[in-house]
Amino acid sequence: MQEMAVNMRRGLDRRLTPQTVDKIVAVLGALFAAYAALAWQYTLQGRQAYQFGDFYALWTSAVVTHGGEAALNFDADALHLRQVAMGMNPHGYNPFPYPPTLLLLLGPLGALSLSAAFYVFMIPQFVAYVAAMGAGRWRQWPWTLAAAVAPASAITLISGQTGFLSGALMVGGLRLLPTKPALAGVLFGLLTFKPQLGVLVPVALVAMGAWRAIAAAVATALAGVLVSSLVYGFALWPLWAHALVEYAHRFPPVIDYMPTIEANSAMLGAPPALALTLQIVVSLAVCTAVWRLWRGGPTPRAAAAVIVGTFLATPHAFNYDMPMLTAALTFYLLARRERGVDVGEALALALAFLMPFLMKELKGAGMPMSFAPLGMMFALLVWPRAEAVGLAQASASKNP
Repeated sequence: MQEMAVNMRRGLDRRLTPQTVDKIVAVLGALFAAYAALAWQYTLQGRQAYQFGDFYALWTSAVVTHGGEAALNFDADALHLRQVAMGMNPHGYNPFPYPPTLLLLLGPLGALSLSAAFYVFMIPQFVAYVAAMGAGRWRQWPWTLAAAVAPASAITLISGQTGFLSGALMVGGLRLLPTKPALAGVLFGLLTFKPQLGVLVPVALVAMGAWRAIAAAVATALAGVLVSSLVYGFALWPLWAHALVEYAHRFPPVIDYMPTIEANSAMLGAPPALALTLQIVVSLAVCTAVWRLWRGGPTPRAAAAVIVGTFLATPHAFNYDMPMLTAALTFYLLARRERGVDVGEALALALAFLMPFLMKELKGAGMPMSFAPLGMMFALLVWPRAEAVGLAQASASKNP
């Protein structure tokens, strides 16, 4: 048994050459592209009640808002009746838990047909997401293309959700932070349309003392509150706060599609109090690790840790929010590619890349373990490199 364990460890420590890594990425990229094409076909040609995924619900909110009834978005029962009248599945509930600032984006789409609004909504945010990943790295465009069609992208497309937008804002903000902190802060401020995805951003910014970015983020968020209040009325904000509490208690999330610690614990049978406790413990540990890492500044490794750690620290996220995770994993792989990637690293990366697609299948098999590859990747980013430890041990053995 011990010999088997030693052989397994040696196998996991084996290095893959850059050429081998490129071949693996090419094959996976082709598979991802095929899956993305199928996802596109399903999204556009699915049954009417489910066509365009969650975007159908977002479009109904856009129509209601464009028609001068923005407050209806925060009355779940009234919104549901309007959605059913517009052709949505009467057996599903799609409340609107987003802050009123998102209505600034959705409102104008209410003047368009469903299909036209879908293209106007999805294409620009996808372009922004690809630009955030590829800007300054155009010589590595094959990697960017492979990442752009990764499973998380297909899931976001099927869902008709905002994952590309949140990914563009997070990745763009982290990449601009070292050179243009104020602009990075603007992007972080815009990310408050989904505040649960920015839980680690304040930790990182305060740790490194990025006060210009913090000021810009706060100013941008406050500007969003002011503009949305002027356009739709300040009364929407207390309505949103009430609707958010109601959403948390009345509409249990679809935990099959949630990679969070709380959701995984619930799927494993943990009582709600225990699941919440585990989430809090892990969140605090992740925040501490990110704080320590960001004391050294906005390095690429620190930026990737914020993204990967987000899905461990937040209690509320879905697989369609994970394009930003794909970007972080891609940057990690590119940084490690030249010196060779360990087989163990490659397996952790592959599982994390595939996790948005595998989550439901793992749940069906009784193994909700999306937290595992996320935890492995976070450990690789935060803790000292295994090979550094090995080199130190080798040096010590030669120089007793």
